[in-house]
Amino acid sequence: MQIYLDNIIFSKVKHGGVSNYWYELIDYLLANPNNNLHYFEDTDVYTNFHRNKLQLDASKIIHVKSDKFQRFLPIKFKSNEKFIYHSSYYRGLKGAKNKIEVTTVHDFTHSFYSKFPKKHLHNALKFNAIRRSQGIICISHNTYNDLKQFCPLKTHQKATIIHNGVSEEYHPILNYSTSDLNFITKNKLEDDFFVFVGGRTGYKNFDFVATILNTLKNFKLVIVGGGNLSVKEKKLFTTEALNRVIFFPSLENNELNLVLNQAYALFYPSSYEGFGIPIVEAMRAACPVIALNNSITQEVAENTGILLDTLSISEFKTKSEQLVNKQVREAIIAKGLQVSQKYSWEKCIKETYDFYASLGE
Repeated sequence: MQIYLDNIIFSKVKHGGVSNYWYELIDYLLANPNNNLHYFEDTDVYTNFHRNKLQLDASKIIHVKSDKFQRFLPIKFKSNEKFIYHSSYYRGLKGAKNKIEVTTVHDFTHSFYSKFPKKHLHNALKFNAIRRSQGIICISHNTYNDLKQFCPLKTHQKATIIHNGVSEEYHPILNYSTSDLNFITKNKLEDDFFVFVGGRTGYKNFDFVATILNTLKNFKLVIVGGGNLSVKEKKLFTTEALNRVIFFPSLENNELNLVLNQAYALFYPSSYEGFGIPIVEAMRAACPVIALNNSITQEVAENTGILLDTLSISEFKTKSEQLVNKQVREAIIAKGLQVSQKYSWEKCIKETYDFYASLGE
């Protein structure tokens, strides 16, 4: 199959969920010698963590600009051949009249939470990509329902739901190695702690996480990613609670797996997600999940964790204390492990490849 991939996401971010998704896609496609792969990318892609893990044939790379202006403009590329064109972040391709364009829609966060002009710029980019495409991939039923609300498809367009995967590096640790124990001791992870992973913007409800830590004096909070804590974020905590915060700018999968195995629970009170990869990573790592009860946590976690109907201290304390009971905790972990097996990158990318093939028929 002839496939042209636009690696613009590697120029936009240094790491993150969409970047990881794009890495897994390319890695899988490279393993099939029958694929004729080409790539559009800028020369600045090597600041990206995932791009540096890929060994791409230099003769297959077409260099294009991906700066803050060019990212909004289509790539100019003349061709009469028929091929799949898939951009990692909504960029068009002009001049290839027989291309079959595919767009992956991860979420509609900007439609719900961003303000002008960011909301309108992002939506213009995304909605135009959706309207141009013959094939649209949604990473969850939740995202697909939002697609129907914000940008309904035409009859000639084909949409499919393909859930994200999760790394095989997440798993229960039955025997801790010496290096594992050293990591735990070095980072003071012996006591009970909650884990918070990812961005901390408004709809993630990080302020509620801080409130819980201020209230529960016998817990620590491990924050992974999302950038350094701002002065405003630090002020959410009491001085005493802030001393119980452990921050990791980033962690390798094996390190995060260790943290999740050691944690009391993953705390994920986000109001909205396209998928919620940290939920699946936690379930795979035998870590209970405490999350806000909404459509995406119901879809991905399938009621295997502790779901909060409201962000209230009393409800959190009552429900989180269930995890003290060994039988309850083990039952939640067992259900989580079972549900998490539904999600793998191999399954995700194979379904994506099959979707490509169906569009070319």
